[in-house]
Amino acid sequence: MKKTLSYVLCYILWILTLAFSFFLFLVGREFYLRIMALLNTNRWSAGAIDKFLFLGLAILWLALIIFAEAYYRKGAEDNTLFPRFFYITGIELLILFFFQNIPLALAGLKFSWLEIILALAEFVIGIFFLFIAFRKKVV
Repeated sequence: MKKTLSYVLCYILWILTLAFSFFLFLVGREFYLRIMALLNTNRWSAGAIDKFLFLGLAILWLALIIFAEAYYRKGAEDNTLFPRFFYITGIELLILFFFQNIPLALAGLKFSWLEIILALAEFVIGIFFLFIAFRKKVV
């Protein structure tokens, strides 16, 4: 019975990772579109670049989902499910921090207090999750 609950929890965490990584996929597209706007790329080449990068991000997203399922299933077998979840989620939070804040910083825009608090929360929680994962030595 405990193994069954472990696998149910494994797939619940996998669905959370799937949803968060899809959000990260959309934020990643917004990231490279903002960078292209800052670089003033040609209107015609920007469309082609967008399509190729979108396809590349979609393939990376699919690879992450397949990897996460196997990684979590292995964690369910050897009771390291939560540290494995924290490891992947910590990396995703740090990537989200990067994707959301680098274009704004490059554009020289001022951050509101709410944006600063959200950015710091993403960064600190991401580092904390990675700390937990490395402490449990699942990496």
